[in-house]
Amino acid sequence: MNIKTILKFISYRKLPFAMMGVIIALAVMVLVNAVAVLLKTHQDIEQTPYLGANTIALWVKYLEEGVDYSAQAQADREALLSLPEIDTVSFASPTPYGGGGPEMTLKRGDAQDELTVSVFYADEHFLPALDIELVAGRNFTASEVVPATAEEAQEATLAIINQTLATEIFGDTSPLGKTIQTSSQSYTVIGVLKPLVGANFKSQRGKFTLVLPQLKLGKWTSMLVHTSHAQNIQQLQKKLADVIYAQEVKRLLTRNEPLLAQRSLGLQKEMALGAILKAVIMAFVLVVFAAVWGVVKFNFVARKKSMGIARALGLSANQQILAVTLEFSAVCLIGVLTGTLLSAFFANWLNEAFAIAKVSNSIVLAIGTGMLLLVNLVVVFHLAQTQKSTLAEIIYRG
Repeated sequence: MNIKTILKFISYRKLPFAMMGVIIALAVMVLVNAVAVLLKTHQDIEQTPYLGANTIALWVKYLEEGVDYSAQAQADREALLSLPEIDTVSFASPTPYGGGGPEMTLKRGDAQDELTVSVFYADEHFLPALDIELVAGRNFTASEVVPATAEEAQEATLAIINQTLATEIFGDTSPLGKTIQTSSQSYTVIGVLKPLVGANFKSQRGKFTLVLPQLKLGKWTSMLVHTSHAQNIQQLQKKLADVIYAQEVKRLLTRNEPLLAQRSLGLQKEMALGAILKAVIMAFVLVVFAAVWGVVKFNFVARKKSMGIARALGLSANQQILAVTLEFSAVCLIGVLTGTLLSAFFANWLNEAFAIAKVSNSIVLAIGTGMLLLVNLVVVFHLAQTQKSTLAEIIYRG
């Protein structure tokens, strides 16, 4: 069967074919963009590391003035460590996944290029409290941690950075012993760790983290509590609250949550978006299936007698399959190409809304191939049903 004959059949029943083509085009446009956003969402979720599986973040707010914050911090540490479930307490500001947090602008080499990073001010227990191991270098010692009571002019001079920041600044060379520079301060890198992200982990600066050995205690104080009994986390949270409120100083415990719960809360939007996109994708697949099924069914009912006559005149089953599948494949390809052009038209909006630079060609190819397979499977199914009938049944009852 030549192209002219195929086009003649399509034009003869152009309305159902046009409806199928439009639905396929719209479905491809939506599916290409939805799959691209879904993959980006899953990538963002997977790239957010799981920190502190056995760690609880505590935030306290002091309700009275004139408090010796350093002395109270030491009292809190001793009281918390008296619990048999607790093995490490670290004072850190902020805590991972806590949102917000301080930032710092680093200069890269002699160029004017700058890089904004997230900063953690913490003691020597910060890494053990998060179950983080260094990939290079060493941890801070207690003597290297700048106390909260130090003069304002006294600043930390050492730093531990994450692997992402090390690669961004130093490339493939070792950062150990090298200096990173701000406009007014320099820090010597003594360690590199891999999985740490900033408190505001979804921002660009959250990918680059810097840990400084310095205590930041005050009206708002945060700490990380590591436990060896994570299976009884809810009971432990109550015990921690009891310890905090048992102290004489008046305080409010504003946060008492496992770090992984904060991670899930921070990724709630991405998880909800992923669920919605999966539902949209399934809905459009069902719509396309229903539309293709209806058009194919209508087409076969309308041309059943002519197909029987063609068989009587010697047209083989394989020739009929080839002819009909070519018709529907041509309509499907037109719909796929139209949908691809429409998805490219919306590419700029997709980039601005979800930071997706370009929809992968493999996504378009996979969806287009899927549409062709769906159409041809439905066509072959109906052909098989038609060819089960005898010529007499087709011609006289069709």
